[in-house]
Amino acid sequence: MVAPWVWAVAAAALAAAIAAEVLLGRRALRTGASGAGRSGASGAGTTRRAIGWVGVYVSLAAAFGLALGFTAGWVTAGQFYTGYLTEYSLSLDNLFVFSVIMTWFAVPAARQPRILLLGIGLALVMRSGLIVAGAAALNRFGWLFYPLGVVLVWTAIGLIRGSTDGPDGDPERHVRLAGWLRRQSERQGGRPLLLIAAAIGVADLLFAFDSIPAIFGITTSAVLVVACNVFALMGLRQLYALLAGVLGRIVYLNTGLGLICAFIGVKLLLRALHGSGVGWAADIPAWLSVLVVAGVLLATVGAGLIDGRRPHGRLARTMLQRRFAVVDTDGNGVWQWDDCRLLTQRLSQTFGYAADSPAGRAVTTALGTLFDTMLSHLDANRDGVISREEFVAGVGPDLAGRPEFDAAVGATARSLLQVADADGNGVLDPGEYTRLAAVYGAQADQAERAFGRLDQDRNGVLDATELTLAISKFFASRDPGGYGNVAFGHV
Repeated sequence: MVAPWVWAVAAAALAAAIAAEVLLGRRALRTGASGAGRSGASGAGTTRRAIGWVGVYVSLAAAFGLALGFTAGWVTAGQFYTGYLTEYSLSLDNLFVFSVIMTWFAVPAARQPRILLLGIGLALVMRSGLIVAGAAALNRFGWLFYPLGVVLVWTAIGLIRGSTDGPDGDPERHVRLAGWLRRQSERQGGRPLLLIAAAIGVADLLFAFDSIPAIFGITTSAVLVVACNVFALMGLRQLYALLAGVLGRIVYLNTGLGLICAFIGVKLLLRALHGSGVGWAADIPAWLSVLVVAGVLLATVGAGLIDGRRPHGRLARTMLQRRFAVVDTDGNGVWQWDDCRLLTQRLSQTFGYAADSPAGRAVTTALGTLFDTMLSHLDANRDGVISREEFVAGVGPDLAGRPEFDAAVGATARSLLQVADADGNGVLDPGEYTRLAAVYGAQADQAERAFGRLDQDRNGVLDATELTLAISKFFASRDPGGYGNVAFGHV
């Protein structure tokens, strides 16, 4: 039995943390407005704040677990820690959903924390209802552990099999969901804050049908399961700010999550068999569950770090696939001349010039020359287009230093700078670069972070040399964390 004061203190501490976060976030936003042009400093400050708040919420969860241990016993504390880690890890996939929705609705970076707070608050209310109903059913009908265990093992198989496609799992599923939500918002006549928050909440609930059964494999106490969800999801908001742009680099994420689901699914089945009187079915203790879940998470991150040092590892392949998506303008799976024409049209519409104007003809010629140059090096089957596999296999250091490649990249950089340089001073300021990156699908906050990396001399503008180097590295480097990844605002 958990002492009532533990729940009261935990609720008060979480409420105080959320209130302080909101107030300090508003103050940081106001003070940061005056230095908006200093992108690098702004991005670093945002990262430090996110790390700090992740630490606050993790510390609160750890303290809550200790309070459970001293008042309700260490078995209960072990169940909470295992459930918390499980919910936290399985909810990482939701960050992809949040990112897709924010991008699709073009939500400004300054409004994203408030929308996440409202959306996750709504998700917690809906999750709590689902948890209470599920706990009541499991406590009354013990046989439900069998289908729940099978569902988790099936989910684990899907995650592990899907891990070969990259860390994003099934990105099309996320895009379809965001597309449906955006169509609903357009019928409502815009993208009001509450509608987008509701989209976040509903999406979180839809993608929580693997994590909630997993926690029921650890404990059937409804209040404990709700506590695991509250602490995990509150910390998840800040983890979104910290990891949304780099979560895809954890290349073995799906494999790790699959192993966790498989372990808890087997644990559920063993528990059901043990309760049915099967003598050989072991009841896995809570402390072992904590060790297994924590160990799998550490191994997943460690394997990703090791892979990231390999020039042809899964991380490098994933990042190269994302670079290909940037040049595949129409998203049909091949890079072809039509992509150059479509990109020219988008540039014309964004910067307000005719496609047959001198600037329009210059950018069309430059993009076409770059495509023809890459086609001569990457088109292995000579079909006149560059497939994703040809792009991933062919880009790299072998292109660097070739006269025709250097000339094409330089002409592309100069033509893009010319069309995006609204004030005609020969360089791109942060606002001009943000508009250019938006043509390639980057959000404003992504473009801000990219600008901070591309501005190597820290003079607050991008010149042709810096843009040329970035585009060159985009095609001539396989480094998954390299400079070229942000040439066009994001990867």
